[in-house]
Amino acid sequence: MQLKITLSAPEPIQLPFEHNHILQAVIYKWIDHIGFRGYLHDHGFLFKKRHFKLFVFSRLMGKVSLREDKKGIIFYPPLRMVIASPVERIINELAAGIMKRPEIYMNGQNAIVETVETVSTVVSDRSIIVRAISPITVYSRLELSGRPYTYYYSPFESRFEVLVRNNLFKKYILVFARPPEDPSFHVEPIYVHKEDQKIVRFRGTIIKGWLGTYRLTGDPRLLELALSAGLGSKNSQGFGCVVPTRMSERNKTGGPLS
Repeated sequence: MQLKITLSAPEPIQLPFEHNHILQAVIYKWIDHIGFRGYLHDHGFLFKKRHFKLFVFSRLMGKVSLREDKKGIIFYPPLRMVIASPVERIINELAAGIMKRPEIYMNGQNAIVETVETVSTVVSDRSIIVRAISPITVYSRLELSGRPYTYYYSPFESRFEVLVRNNLFKKYILVFARPPEDPSFHVEPIYVHKEDQKIVRFRGTIIKGWLGTYRLTGDPRLLELALSAGLGSKNSQGFGCVVPTRMSERNKTGGPLS
């Protein structure tokens, strides 16, 4: 399930370039049950030695401009964001919290939730086209000359699809308590350019990811999970949120489904 949220504010909202953690904090505060909020924040869902939070969120969307001092971004209301999760309780807790506490504070500035729309992530076909509304990131820890470093893959490298698939399988096992019966899953970049690569700082850590439009092919349950849990890694830090889109055959650009 996805939640499409519209925010209003009395004044434009000014945020630093590094603001994913601010949006993440707002989402955690919206989770209504304090105990569940703490459990999700501190632990999440364990797969072997890795913890998954099983929610994903988009970038803050709307009209934007750079601050005059070029030290941040100005967002002009109304603003939109998408939060998604395959875990029904997370969606219910978020919806309850938003209803009780629609006013939020971002970087010391207040905004209010105007509308919340629930969007089904049910998929009936074996192929869908999606648009990334937060960057998709997958990576490997490597070593060069005895020094460790993180290598982030682009959608044009074969390892990108392998890592996205493996990550999605882990989420599937967590959600359904079994591996997928049909393990076929493919990610094809169909409208992705170098400008779609985004370099984001999250609490000081540099993370590279990719926006763009992609074709997902495979078992419909895997495609549904991609929409509700996100693609790739670091979903709960604001990476890998995708929405269905229609494609123009003429110019290969996509627009979000209404």
